[in-house]
Parts: sequence; C-alpha cells; structure tokens
Amino acid sequence: MPKRSKARRTQSQAAEEFSKAAQELWTRFNAWHDEHPDATFDDMDDFLGDEGRDLMGKALELRLRQGDLGTKAEGQVCPRCGREMTFKGYPEKTVHGLKVDSDIPRAYYHCPACEAGLFPPGQASETKA
Repeated sequence: MPKRSKARRTQSQAAEEFSKAAQELWTRFNAWHDEHPDATFDDMDDFLGDEGRDLMGKALELRLRQGDLGTKAEGQVCPRCGREMTFKGYPEKTVHGLKVDSDIPRAYYHCPACEAGLFPPGQASETKA
C-alpha cells in the first residue's frame, strides 16, 4: 500500500495554507499600494489580476488535495498487459483553466513489464517513465 502522501491535505491544513497565501497576497498588495499611492482602480486590478489568479488556483489545488489523489490500497493492475503496477509517488501536473492555474498532485503507477504509466482514475499513458 502506498504511504500517506504529503500531497494530501486535511480540511484544516488546507484552510491554514490558503489563509497564509491570502495574507501574503494582502501584504504584497499593501506594500505595492504604498509604493503607488496614486494607483487607479485599473492599476490595482492589473496588479491583482495575476496575483488573484494564483490565489484562486491555490484554492482549487487545496480543495483537490483533500480528495482522492488516485491511490489504491490494493495493487493497480496495468490496463495494457494485466500485470501489477508499481506505485511511483505523486508528481504534480499544472492544469490550466479559464480563470485559474493549479498544480494538481496525482498518484502515478508504472508497469515494469510493458512500461505503461497510469494516473488513476485516468487512462494508461503512452509515455515511458
């Protein structure tokens, strides 16, 4: 069975991590505004645009880290050759949405027999690990 992942978060851990990220954004925004006291609404919107997108991506990422990351207690069977796959960890993949980008960890399995890769609950990957 795979070890408990550092990728997974409890609800309280996720809330704490999000609050910290939001506080850091607030601090950066205030420091920026102190340096730009005549900033217009559009200037502030420009500053917060990318920063806000990052924060919302963090919210999405942390929510997903509370759920199923694709690990299974029993061995994962290779959909290509039917042999047992080896758990390789939780690599992160950046997912680009319309409004947010998030780094999403997913369990990754590799088949030593046919070299297929799998990110459950997805399909076998054609890339060799």
